[in-house]
Amino acid sequence: MTPQIAPASCLASRPVFSVMVPVHNPGPHLEIALGSVLAQLRGSDSAQIAVIDDGSLEDVTPRVRSVDPSGRIEIHRCDGPSGISGNLNRAIGLARGHLVHLLHQDDFVLPGFYARMQRAFERAPMVGMAFCRTQVVDRSGRQIKVTSGPRLWSGPVPGWLGKIAIRQRVQAPSAVVARTTYEQLGGYRQDLRLALDWEMWVRIAARHPVWFEASALAAFRRHPMSATERVRTEGLAWPDVVEAIRLNRMHCRSAGQPDASAPSARWYARSAMREALRLHAAGRSRCARQTLEHCRALVALIDRIGARAALERRIDCVQARVALSNPE
Repeated sequence: MTPQIAPASCLASRPVFSVMVPVHNPGPHLEIALGSVLAQLRGSDSAQIAVIDDGSLEDVTPRVRSVDPSGRIEIHRCDGPSGISGNLNRAIGLARGHLVHLLHQDDFVLPGFYARMQRAFERAPMVGMAFCRTQVVDRSGRQIKVTSGPRLWSGPVPGWLGKIAIRQRVQAPSAVVARTTYEQLGGYRQDLRLALDWEMWVRIAARHPVWFEASALAAFRRHPMSATERVRTEGLAWPDVVEAIRLNRMHCRSAGQPDASAPSARWYARSAMREALRLHAAGRSRCARQTLEHCRALVALIDRIGARAALERRIDCVQARVALSNPE
């Protein structure tokens, strides 16, 4: 289920970066994403910039050329949709650079992102990926929060596998991965929809050191129409999380590290209960009940009987509240 990534073609002069922007029926945020990249790399010959279109209903060329009339940005089209993982893997396969940045169509980067990421790999060539703190913004670009980091200063993170295996801590626009890392470990799994990036970060951490940049240099846009929010609010994210925890357990074992599945399952079970209550309050009782069923699947991953029983009692209480409402 892990697709292979072929080595990059041998070129006399490969760029440092490949900034690959996978898109599907993009809205106006695409221009912001591309503009943020061009502001840092427009005149640079050390970067490949490409839009990877996954069968959009309309031609994305006018949107891209409105930001880039010179044709600096490559456009690669696919006749039919291949899905999130399929388009991400296609983007990696088309990347010629030594370092790959997958920038989703709604997100953007802040000044200094590429310079700091390049410096990270120059200072620590052994790292498999680097990431930074992220601004989480709303539809209009207003800041909601800034993500926390594993520590206050930049550099390779000791014990990172034990931290990232418990829960997702890296937003996609903040991560740059060496192409050789993808070549060694493979691409994004096709059986995951929402947790595919988390599984990738754990897979990388099990095999390579990871650099953390303490500055917030990328922005992740959260809005109701994004693919992430649609999957999450429909209660469909949790089967992905259950499967990712199982996969992450194997990654930890292969690295000779302690199993993080129990603390991971506890963290996500509590998160699922909170999500179920939010869905219930919004009148979406069916999705709330569905979320609670997945919550029980998370609790089943916990070996310690006492911890499992305590969470099951909490789920029963939440389920009783949801049951009082009328079906949707």
